[in-house]
Amino acid sequence: MGIIQRDSFRVSVISYAGAIIGYLNKIFLFTNFLTTEQVGLANLLVTLSLIYAQISALGTRSIITRFFPFFQDEKQQHHGFLFGVITLASAGFVLATLLFAALRQPFAMLYQDSSPLLVEYAVFLIPMALATLFYNIFESYLRCVYRNLIPSMAHEVLLRVLVTVSITLYALNVVTFAGFVTVYVIAYCVPAILLVLYSGYHGLLAIKPRHSQLMRRLGRIMLVYGLFTLLNNLSTFILVSIDSLMVAGMINLGAAGVYTTMVFMTSVVLIPYRSMVKVAGPLVARFWKTRNMKDMQEVYQKATAGNLVVGASLFLILWVNLDAIFMYMAPEYKAGRYVFLLLGAGKLFDMTAGLNATILMTSRKYRYDLLFTMTMVLFAFTANLIFIPLWGKEGAALASMLTLILFNLLRISFIQHHYHIQPFARKQVWVPVIMLAVMGLSGQIAPFAHVLVEVPLRSAVAAGLLLLPVRALRISPELNQWTDDIFKMLRNKLKVK
Repeated sequence: MGIIQRDSFRVSVISYAGAIIGYLNKIFLFTNFLTTEQVGLANLLVTLSLIYAQISALGTRSIITRFFPFFQDEKQQHHGFLFGVITLASAGFVLATLLFAALRQPFAMLYQDSSPLLVEYAVFLIPMALATLFYNIFESYLRCVYRNLIPSMAHEVLLRVLVTVSITLYALNVVTFAGFVTVYVIAYCVPAILLVLYSGYHGLLAIKPRHSQLMRRLGRIMLVYGLFTLLNNLSTFILVSIDSLMVAGMINLGAAGVYTTMVFMTSVVLIPYRSMVKVAGPLVARFWKTRNMKDMQEVYQKATAGNLVVGASLFLILWVNLDAIFMYMAPEYKAGRYVFLLLGAGKLFDMTAGLNATILMTSRKYRYDLLFTMTMVLFAFTANLIFIPLWGKEGAALASMLTLILFNLLRISFIQHHYHIQPFARKQVWVPVIMLAVMGLSGQIAPFAHVLVEVPLRSAVAAGLLLLPVRALRISPELNQWTDDIFKMLRNKLKVK
């Protein structure tokens, strides 16, 4: 638990620093110096490259998390594990690229009328996908050897700084839009290169081929697991991006630019969850190895309580300051208010569900998650097909929210039925009740001061109105302990003075 608490905090700090830079990029620079169509292109290139990389990976990222503990042995170069994973992923990338070439014409036919810019720059998906593939491999590998900080720093901070450079060059007319896209794509390649160099510098680049008894014994099991998780991970990525892709196809790339910007704005709610999963994933795999269900339950519930409180606080702060944020964006983005609300609600429930995905995907019943995911992909596709013609972008956001809620309820019910652990406590129901009350109250208060005064004041009051009752009800003991430690530290410093 000490490792999780320490590294989760550090990774969260890095993630929030990256989120600040990301907000500067996506909310202020992108929306003011690019058209909505160009914003849609930049965001969908990232989305599609993630799907491309998932196909290429053949499940290697999940294989690393699930099986590396069995191979870990520095003296034996981890029994050739990293070499095998890279070989498998490289073969997958070749196959995925052949598939990409075969689908270029159907892709062009699908998006040519609504999003021609996406068709024009589709070739840039190849280097972005390759870089994403190798970043994911080395990020997972380094997490398994408890090197959590550098991967997070590379992706959360360095990448965002390089994206700032790309949009700044375009804003200053140093490069054309084509030049911006080129620099933007290069920026997404840098973190992967950095992790490979970092691994080599610290003697972690164990890529010499080795024939071991362990690899022969587990190789087939790993491959089967990888193929199942390939289908599951691919389905998951499609599940969370199908709304953006269908908005681009059924409306236009400009609407996708507004929609994906709202997606990014709500993604800050997930930062604590993502930081926690990155650190807790290898530990959950070890719990399965030792069948330590008592500690599994403890981690599951603590993660849920903490994520709910922190996620609700972040969502509330964003919501009460939404008008101030829109002031610094192009006018077209104000139409995204209710897209933000629906997407944020879905993501808040997603992170509140805690470690259900990690627990299920590292268990022996991981195959069932594929069935859940594919069912939800079909549901999401159908819901978007119905709701987008009715309500446009808001319809896509509604479909996304319903999909996330149903998907997590399926996972939670399955885990509770088979393993008799569940993430929720009765007291937690008060968090959304308090959050809704504060949201209603904030809507009655008109702007009253300069934005530099009003934003921090609204944020502090909203967070305080949520966190004070949460602390009094002891909904998250870890949060109470953390605040107690802060108060104790402040009192000690005051005594010293």
